[in-house]
Amino acid sequence: MATHKDSLSSYLQSLNLSDKSAIALEKVEENYILDVAVQNKPGAQKLVAATSSNHEIRLYQYADLTMTGKLEGHSDVITGIQFAHTEENMLYSSALDQCIKCWDERSGRCVQTFQAPGEIKGFSSFGINCNDRVIAGGTECVTTAEDIHIIFWDRRKAEVMGSYTESHQDDITQVKFHPAQPDSLATGSTDGLVCVFDISQTSEDDAILWTFNTESSVSKIGWTGEKQTDVYCITHDDALHVWDSVEGDDILSKTNIKDEFQDKDPVEYMVDCLFTDSLHLVMGTHSGDLQIMTTDEPQKIVKTLKGGHTATVRCLHWDNSTHTLLTGAEDSLLCKWSDCVKQTTDTKRAKLKMKKTDSKKTRPY
Repeated sequence: MATHKDSLSSYLQSLNLSDKSAIALEKVEENYILDVAVQNKPGAQKLVAATSSNHEIRLYQYADLTMTGKLEGHSDVITGIQFAHTEENMLYSSALDQCIKCWDERSGRCVQTFQAPGEIKGFSSFGINCNDRVIAGGTECVTTAEDIHIIFWDRRKAEVMGSYTESHQDDITQVKFHPAQPDSLATGSTDGLVCVFDISQTSEDDAILWTFNTESSVSKIGWTGEKQTDVYCITHDDALHVWDSVEGDDILSKTNIKDEFQDKDPVEYMVDCLFTDSLHLVMGTHSGDLQIMTTDEPQKIVKTLKGGHTATVRCLHWDNSTHTLLTGAEDSLLCKWSDCVKQTTDTKRAKLKMKKTDSKKTRPY
């Protein structure tokens, strides 16, 4: 077992499959897991939330992935979920049904709704800042670029504070607030741009600090670096970029990562990145295998994860407090990877049977 002084690579090397849970087993139609979030509680006494393509959010015990309940209320594809930072029982979700909802996991009820104003059709992404005071929702492009907004609400009053309309021209795929600076926001879009804002400014022109052009379509972004002032980006054509959000410098640009590993450990797509002391990239095959690679030179595979999924992995969450990785995929499975001993096949099969439900196919966002 890795000690507290070890690096992220050391923890990743010790990962093994420890638990599985299924959204659906009777696969008349597929039921994808689209996003996963972990409650902000210490240790293992917390919940995991996972969205499925049938518009539900399932809640699981973190310790063993036993399902404890589900949240129903959205009428279209759920595009993101996130637990609050300061109110641990509150869970937020965005969807293409024109609203962002706040749920109290204790009662299973929606306690607050943030409705899209005017003719806005739906939210393709959202984020809540580190003090839980501001929610930002990014919209999708239905007909023209005039559909594209980043809308801000005062979370305490559920009132619209304003919006940005000029920075992006296509679907906003990512809205990521800085983990410790409440006014720092990064956004990504299928227009290829990653924007960094200081939302304390009174106008969009003053708020935008940097615009980085990937010349592609943005899939994932996040904050990284020693002081978490760098922004990483994964594109839909599997390029990896990292920029300094203070100086605006390019730190890393890799457009041929898949080609570099085809002779050794073939990969077919990128899932997302992990960061604690260093940035690691998670890549996968459409048969469910995962490869975790360092991004520092020399780049190398530090861990291969097999036996969990049988289809494309759509989302992940790295829990640095327990050194545990959660992954969700198109096979309807939520997998937990840790340094614990893998459960027996019989135990896992019994648990999966307890969670058997009907499934219903929806276009995953």
